[in-house]
Amino acid sequence: MRTRRHRPSIDAHRPLRPRSDRQPSIDGGEDGGVGGRISTAQAVRATLLVAILLAGAVVALTTDLPTVEQLHDRVADAGLLGWAAVAGGTAVAVLAPIPRTALALLTGILLGFWPGLLVTVVGALLGALMGFGLGRALGRDTLLRLAGPRLRRADQLAMERGFTAVLLARLTPVLPFFLVNYAGGLSGVRLPVYLAATFVGLLPGAVVNVAVGSVAGSLGEWGLAIAVGPVVVVGVVLGVRWWRRRGRSAAVSVEG
Repeated sequence: MRTRRHRPSIDAHRPLRPRSDRQPSIDGGEDGGVGGRISTAQAVRATLLVAILLAGAVVALTTDLPTVEQLHDRVADAGLLGWAAVAGGTAVAVLAPIPRTALALLTGILLGFWPGLLVTVVGALLGALMGFGLGRALGRDTLLRLAGPRLRRADQLAMERGFTAVLLARLTPVLPFFLVNYAGGLSGVRLPVYLAATFVGLLPGAVVNVAVGSVAGSLGEWGLAIAVGPVVVVGVVLGVRWWRRRGRSAAVSVEG
C-alpha cells in the first residue's frame, strides 16, 4: 500500500520574499556573505597605496630629521629646487590624513610669506590633482573600503553639488582635505571645475596659516612650537577619532 507524502502547507497570509528585495551590501553584493570580494587588480592597487603611505610614515619616524634652522638653510641654498621639493612634499602629504594647516605653517616658517604662499598653493593643487587621479584609478569600491562612510558622504555631495560642494568642503573642516581629493575623482565633477573650486577654497586658509608660520619662523624654535604644536595635537586627536569611528562602522557592517 503506497503511503502519501505529507506536503508542508503554505501560509497564505505570509508573503514570499522575492529575490529582488534582498538588501545589497555596501559593496553591491547580496546579503548572505560578509562584505564582497574585490578583484585582484583592486587589491593590488589598494595594497600599493597603503604601502606608500606606510613607507612615508616609517621614513618620517626613523629618519634623523634636521632642525628648522637647518631646513631653512637647505631650502634657501637650493633656490628654486628647494621650493619645488617643498611643493612636492606638500603634494604627497595631502594624500594622507596629515593636517594641511601644519604643512602651511611649516612652509611659512621655511620660506616666508609670499614664497611660502605660492609653494603651499601649488603643492596643495598638485596633491589634489594626484588624489583626483587616484580616485579614478582605484575605483569606488576600493576607496570606500579604505576610507569608510565619510568618503561616501563626500562622494554624494560632490556628485550632487559639483563646484559648490568642493568649495564648501575646502573652506570648512567638516571633511578632511585628503578625502575630498579622492571623492572628487570618484564623482562626476569635471577636472577644471574641481581644480577651480579647490583653488578658491584653499586660498583663505593658506594665506592665514602661511602668515602665521612666517611670523613664527622669526621667533625661532619657540615660535615653531607655539604655531605648529597645537595643530599637530588637534590633528592627532582627530585622526584617532576618525580611525575609531571607521572601526566601529566596519564592525557594524560586518554584524549586519
